[in-house]
Formats: sequence, structure tokens, C-alpha cells
Amino acid sequence: MISFKKQMLILFIGLGIFIVILVSIFINNVMNRDFRVYIESNIKLVGQIMASEIAANYDGAYLNVNEVKGEIIAQLELRNYAISILDANKVPILGIDKNTLISEINQDSKVKLDETSLQNMHYVEIELPIFDKLGNIIAFVKIGYFPSLILSNDDLIFQQKVNESIIIVSSITTIISILVAIYLTKIISKPIYQVSKTSASLIKGDYLVRYSKRSNIKEIEILRKSINNLAQRLQEEDELRKKLVSDISHEIRTPLHILQSNLEAMIDGIYPVDEEQMSYLHKEVVRFSKLLKNLDKLKGAEEYKKTLNIKPYKLNEQLEYIFNNFKILAFEKNIQYILDIEKTKDIQVNIDLDAFKQIIMNILSNSFKFTKFGEISLSTCIKTRKVVIIIKDTGIGISEKDIPYIFDRMYRADKSREKYEGSGIGLSIVNSLIFKLDGEISVKSSEGVGTSMIISLPIAK
Repeated sequence: MISFKKQMLILFIGLGIFIVILVSIFINNVMNRDFRVYIESNIKLVGQIMASEIAANYDGAYLNVNEVKGEIIAQLELRNYAISILDANKVPILGIDKNTLISEINQDSKVKLDETSLQNMHYVEIELPIFDKLGNIIAFVKIGYFPSLILSNDDLIFQQKVNESIIIVSSITTIISILVAIYLTKIISKPIYQVSKTSASLIKGDYLVRYSKRSNIKEIEILRKSINNLAQRLQEEDELRKKLVSDISHEIRTPLHILQSNLEAMIDGIYPVDEEQMSYLHKEVVRFSKLLKNLDKLKGAEEYKKTLNIKPYKLNEQLEYIFNNFKILAFEKNIQYILDIEKTKDIQVNIDLDAFKQIIMNILSNSFKFTKFGEISLSTCIKTRKVVIIIKDTGIGISEKDIPYIFDRMYRADKSREKYEGSGIGLSIVNSLIFKLDGEISVKSSEGVGTSMIISLPIAK
């Protein structure tokens, strides 16, 4: 499999060489064409000059026609074309015709063509009228030539030098294009190679790797940032995975350790095997059982959406029902308990009733668990075709470093783990269920001030 760098290099070099060849051919053809046009224009100009000389000295007779003969012969020696003078009736007076031109060309050893080939070759004739002072045609200058043989030796040498110059320039341009191709390939392929190298390291489990060199190419810079963000997320997930294993081990180890210690003490006769000790052991077994059930609940909450029975329900009715379940607890803890749901009167939402109750009750339960005094409120409002449910408390709050992870499995801040009972999977279940209801959840919290859990759900149509 060919690398991206080689592909880019081949593409750039191939494109560069193709353009150089194309431009060289174009320039060569244009120069040759224009040069021939220039030569043909000069031939016509020579004929016009001869016509002017004859007209200037015309006095009823062609007095200087013989003087023109020398110029005709000189032009024939200079280039392969024939010039002849015709009278007003186009009867030749003097000069060189096509047959004479063919004979002269055959005598030139540099032209390897026989007479038959020359006779069949394309031949061009131009007749230029000669006018007297009164504007009457008195004669014609006739010019004939083979377009393919019009160039003289000097012209051919000049043309050859031009072609050599084009080849030299093309070669230099090709070398420059190759160097530019190598440079561009390096600029484009290097960051892509580094990004691919970074992704390969991520596959191997090195989540600390990053590619820090910025690129001026927008798409490559986006790719670099995406890979770095992915690496950061994988690093965080790996740390959370390790923390999850540690937390599960801790949660399982504690009741098992208590059971083991107490049973060993009973076997050794240190603790009596009485109703009090058996009741204590039973509580630890129940606690361990609850932990396993919570893990099962988390697994169940992440199952496919078809397990939910989603129907439209009046939001306020369900919130009032759940709110009333915690009134006694609020009274016992002397906490001000507030319900403010007037803004969503008669609003319906598409929910699974059991899942919705579990969501709200779990959050309220956490609020009461972590609030010793102060206030807990449940309020609602409407924002852009969505219902927003806000559960706010004045509890211990959540530290800024813990907020991004509170919806992860088994996650609890270290301080709260020691002081409050729980498995740390409640909010993970809440997050999964809200996602299944096409909703969103966010949190605002300050440590020592309180927490606001914000849930948004689409309004039923």
C-alpha cells in the first residue's frame, strides 16, 4: 500500500511535468507559427517594394524592369521563393516561376526531395498589382513559395536555438516544479503523518500522546484538534475506568470484609452467635444485595429504547405526585420545600412514566441526602419548545473538578463517599434514562453553596 506522502509527491510531480510539457508545446507551436507569419509578411513586403520601384519609374514602358531582376535573384538565393513580373494581362515579363524554383531547390543538397514530391507539395502564389499615377493597373508582382520550405538556413538555425532555449527553460522549470512538489508534499503530508502516528499510539493504549504543532491548513488543524480531543477523552475515560474498578472493588470489599470478620469472630468464639449479631450480618448482606441490584438497574437503564413505554402525560400532575412523596422528609429535616410549576400548566410531555419518576425521585433524593438545612425547590419553565425542570438545593454542592464526571458510573467525590451512603450509580442511571427520552441534563453547582440539576424534555405535539 502506497503512503499518502508518495501519492502526493507523484501527483504533484506528474502534474508539474504535464503542465511544463503542455506549456512548452504551446509556446513552441505559437512561436513557429508567428515566425512563419513574420517571414511570409516579409516576402509580401519585398514584393510591395518591387512594385513601388516599377511604378515610380513607369512612363509608358517598363524602364527599370531589368534592374529588378537582380533583386529577384538575390531573394531566391536568400530564401526559397519565386518572384516574377507580369504585365497588365498577366503575361510574364521576367522573373522566376514555380518550375525554376523547384530546380533551384533540387540543387540544394540540404533538401532531400525529388521533383515529383515538390510538384505535389502545397504551393502558395500571391499577386500584387502595380498602379500608375492615374490608378491604372500596369503590371503585377507574382510571388510563389512552398510554406514548408520557406525558411532559410539562418531561419532554421534561429528556430533551432529558440527550441533549445525552450528545452532549457522547460528543464529548469521541471526541476523547480519537482522541488516545489517535494516541499508542498512535506508541508501537507507531515502533519497528516504525525496525526496518523498519534492515532496509532492511541490504538496501542498510549492516551498521553498529543500532536501539538499547529497547521496553517484549516482542515488539517481541525483534524489535529479532533485527534487531541479524542486522546484527552480517552485518557479521561481510561482514568474513569480505573476509578470505576477501584470504586466497585471498594463497594464490594466493604460488606464482604465485614461479613468475613464477623463470621471468623463467631467461629473463634469472640462474638456470640445471637440474634443481634445475625441481624447485623443480615443488614450487610442486604446492603451487598442492593449494590448488585443497582448495578443491574444501570445495565437495564442502558438497554435499547424499545423497552420504554413512552406516552404523553401532563407534566404538572406527575411532578406534584413526586413532590408530595418528599414532604414528610422535608418536614423531618426542617427544610423549606418549594414547588413552582405554574409556567407549565396543561403542558404534556412524551415520557415513560416509571422512568420519569425514577429520574425526578433520584435527583430529589440526592438533594435531601446532601442538604442538612436550607431550601430545596422544584420549578419549571418553557424554552424553545422544550420543558425545563429545575431541582435546586442549598446542600454541600459539588466541586468544579468533579462536575464533569458526576454522570459516570460509580463516580462520587472522595469526601462524599466517606460520609454518605450510596453506590454512586444513581446519576448515571438518570443520565441514561433522560437520553432515552430525547432529553438533556446539566448541572450548576458551587461547593458549599448548593446544586441545580436542569432537565429539558421536548413538549408533546
